[in-house]
Amino acid sequence: MELNRKATLTILILVISIFLVYIFNIGAYDLWSPDEPRYAEVGREAAVDDHCIIPHLNNRIYYEKPPTYFNLIGLSGILAGEFSVTAVRMPGIIISVLLLLSLAYFVLKKDGLKTAVLSTIILATTINFFWLAMKINLDIPLVFCTTLAALILFNNYSDFKNNKLTTIFAFFLMGLGAVVKSPISILPLITLTVYLLINKKAKKLKEIPWLASLFFMVLPALIWLFFAYQKAGYSYFETTVLDQLVGYSTGSQGHPQPFYYYLINFPMVALPWSFFVVPALYYYKKLKNERNTLLDFSVVSFLVIFIVFSMIGSKRNVYLLQLYPFFAIIVGWFFKQHLNGKIKEKKSIIIPMLILIILFLTVGIYIYLNGEALIAEELDFQLNKNSSFFTLYQSLYFLFTGAGIVFLLSIFTKKRYMFGSLVMFSLILIIMLKTLFLPTLNTVKSERYLAEDLAAAYNESAEVGLWGSLNNDSGFVFYNGIYYDKIFSEAEKAREFLNSEGNQILIINEAEKLYDNFKQNDYQGFKVNKYRVGSDDTLLLIENPLLTNSSLDSDNRMAEE
Repeated sequence: MELNRKATLTILILVISIFLVYIFNIGAYDLWSPDEPRYAEVGREAAVDDHCIIPHLNNRIYYEKPPTYFNLIGLSGILAGEFSVTAVRMPGIIISVLLLLSLAYFVLKKDGLKTAVLSTIILATTINFFWLAMKINLDIPLVFCTTLAALILFNNYSDFKNNKLTTIFAFFLMGLGAVVKSPISILPLITLTVYLLINKKAKKLKEIPWLASLFFMVLPALIWLFFAYQKAGYSYFETTVLDQLVGYSTGSQGHPQPFYYYLINFPMVALPWSFFVVPALYYYKKLKNERNTLLDFSVVSFLVIFIVFSMIGSKRNVYLLQLYPFFAIIVGWFFKQHLNGKIKEKKSIIIPMLILIILFLTVGIYIYLNGEALIAEELDFQLNKNSSFFTLYQSLYFLFTGAGIVFLLSIFTKKRYMFGSLVMFSLILIIMLKTLFLPTLNTVKSERYLAEDLAAAYNESAEVGLWGSLNNDSGFVFYNGIYYDKIFSEAEKAREFLNSEGNQILIINEAEKLYDNFKQNDYQGFKVNKYRVGSDDTLLLIENPLLTNSSLDSDNRMAEE
């Protein structure tokens, strides 16, 4: 389908609008622990300490992930002139918007403007997608590489011979995805093979310029591993590639879950559109004359990716992000058929809307009845002592109950109003997240407050220790650039550190560790500050010779603000 100026302009305006929504107020809240501060710190160290080949965290080798995306974070900080929250989040936002633009382009070519607009809006307003797009993570750049590779290969399948350069580029993208996060980036080749087998066109695979394509697919990894081996030797390759990348990709390490995990998880994290995929697949089967090859490929990709990830032992909701673009195409096509009158009856929209109504009203009522008690239990303070959290509690109640009521009213209107109500819910949720929810939760989630107090107490003679996890508790370093001198996991090692000569500063990631393993005399002479970071109370012990007895300053910024 030939692209015209009006269609191109429409897509550009839509994608730019989404970009503006995503970057709105992005620096108003701190990095979301534990992943965001850790990834940001690895990126900062890549830039300021020249760790571009071997990622480092707290000035130690970080074995878990390849360096590619961390270097982008580092470059963003350099270009911005500072490693601010906005600077380190910007690469992810730009890549997510480029993914939306790529999706819109290919859908526009194969199925017209309406499906392109609907699919782009659906993907951009799916909760798990926009949540990840607006924070630092490795799954957005990975899904960009795999989705663009899959769409290019699909676009070329009718004649790989005459599209050698773009085919090779698609393989290069798969290789790039491997050095962004994982060898699972080979998924586009798997989905294309299944698609061609189903359509009895497997012979087309012979047209792929395999030698050149495979060379460029492994090229990014070969370049990285060559320089990595020069710097760190075989042990780094063994730990990072064999133990981490391959282990997580095969499910032998990571987050074990049962095979049915995604059947339960996906409908919740892909709201508000997830419940429409079943009727969409039903009408895909029924409306054969309205189908197109891109839709066929999207259905195959959706099902193959879902099955592959369900078979892998390690499961997290972010892993399934790989199927979201194809999910958006399927649901976008479904709504197009409704809006074009190809699907006359409304029940295939009304039934998913009724499920959403019941779900949202239930959540709203539950928050109204139990939200205050849950906050008090989790955060150990009453809402009447903190006006911002009381506003948060009320806003959640009104958001879900209000959305449920609006959805209920919309089912008595035209189909486009039902679609609009779903989009409006996501837009309101994004705005409320960035202006109310996240800034409020910042006081009990951010590591910045502790990092600032550590920096104020730090001098060149100080020795900083961490009683916790290097991977989970190194985000503090991003905010002050002060590395831990020692990291330990045993109480006895912490005791030795506190009793050693010099100026000691100790971070303890869980307050219970101190109170369960130490007597007050063990940390006599230390000022103890307490902070809420996520679900744990974190302690900062600062040596103070003027103290004869330990004092506990409950410096929990949540309570102050």
